[in-house]
Amino acid sequence: MSSNQPQIDETRQVGFQELAPYVRLVQHIEGDDSYRLPPRIIYDYELIYVVAGRCDYVIEGADYPIGSGDLLFMPPMVRHCCSVPAGETFRYYAVHFDLVYMGESFDFSVDDVYTSHDYLHAPYIPDEPELTERPVVRLAEAELPYVLSAQEPLACESLLRSMFRVYESGSYGKELQLRADMLSLLAVIVRQLATPSGISRQHPQSERIQQAMQWMKLNYRMPIQLADIAASVHLSPSHFRALFKEATGKSPMEMLVALRLERAKELLLHSALSVGQVAEEVGYADLHYFSRLFKRSEGMSPVQYVQSLRPKFR
Repeated sequence: MSSNQPQIDETRQVGFQELAPYVRLVQHIEGDDSYRLPPRIIYDYELIYVVAGRCDYVIEGADYPIGSGDLLFMPPMVRHCCSVPAGETFRYYAVHFDLVYMGESFDFSVDDVYTSHDYLHAPYIPDEPELTERPVVRLAEAELPYVLSAQEPLACESLLRSMFRVYESGSYGKELQLRADMLSLLAVIVRQLATPSGISRQHPQSERIQQAMQWMKLNYRMPIQLADIAASVHLSPSHFRALFKEATGKSPMEMLVALRLERAKELLLHSALSVGQVAEEVGYADLHYFSRLFKRSEGMSPVQYVQSLRPKFR
């Protein structure tokens, strides 16, 4: 890697709006009990979907058996290996990708790093010293577990089949289709991890957080403080704030502002209300404060927002 490569924050997180996957490799692999993946680390993300059969992964010393309909999400720099139980066969799709394209100086050849090794006979795959220093970009708004069972298996398989076909074709502009399909695949996965409000389904307090969200949706027109929302689910404000932030990635008041502004945008585009009336309708008596919040969120004033979009809705 060049010494004058662009500087990328090694702890950078990207949200859904910044997500622009760079697909590096798509594989369709079939095997039997002679298949093995020696201990190794990878330097980008790998997403695996098992179409049929089973295989057994060991990830940082823990066992993860995966079978038909399972997804495996392997982050960079995590040591793992894989084998197939005696008498078993398997078939899966695998995609290596980055969450965003990090530039040519951080790219690498899949032939040199992944596909040139003798996986059947090597005791382990040696680390690539330069690539171990490669930045890891993480997804801010969802934490994907190592293994999960796909709730939309047909959608997953269809998208991966499309990606493999496009990758193998080598056609001009294939990067665009691969990115589009990868985004669609990640959307399918994220849908099963969180409620429509963005609350992790795995969070132990998800039901209570969902109740708080519903209370905010019903009462957003009223003056609301953190203590009011916390009281609706019988928690102290500090405890509730910590739980809510952990489950959604936003504070309760940030979520309230987001709910109010989404409703404000609907009213601005689809009603005859003035900007001042819209502000009052979504809980802001101070028009100037509402306008500042709106501009901070959308990059333009409420009036500019209407002027830029309303003709499209006529």
